Amino acid sequence: MSTPPHFPPGPPPAPPHATRQPPPKKMSGCAIAAIVGVVVGFFGIVVIGILAAIALPAYQQYVVRSQIMTAQVRAEALQTNIDRYHEANGACPDNAAVGIADDESHSLDASGSRHADMRLGETASGRCAITLNFRGAMGRADGTTLVLESDDGGWICTGGTLPDELRSPRCRTGASSAD
Repeated sequence: MSTPPHFPPGPPPAPPHATRQPPPKKMSGCAIAAIVGVVVGFFGIVVIGILAAIALPAYQQYVVRSQIMTAQVRAEALQTNIDRYHEANGACPDNAAVGIADDESHSLDASGSRHADMRLGETASGRCAITLNFRGAMGRADGTTLVLESDDGGWICTGGTLPDELRSPRCRTGASSAD
């Protein structure tokens, strides 16, 4: 028989009271899902905030523009009566001449916080005009005017102090807006 090979002695066994390093803990699936959810939620809130910061002012301007257009349509409904009055009398009518009150005011929203005051009269150049004065919670339109003016058989609406971005395209400065 042969003798088994001789191996050098190994490290001594650890005494039973020695501490061992525990194996590293791995994250559970729930913890990973929670971290991903928090990160996605944070970025989602940021994106929604940015979109709201862009969309809300644009929506508010859209609402004001639509209310201005409502007042303009009401004023344009009087143009034929004004033209007839001018032909028959050789002068431009005032509010009473076409059957509207001197303090004619049109509410432009359901809450009654936005108004357009309507005044009829004559411009310095002798043309008949309808002036809309916007007041209330109208943003940039508050305290501005839109003037619709008769012009050689048609009407133009480029007068007044209303900013161009709140006017209908045909009423913007430089537009050919004769009807």
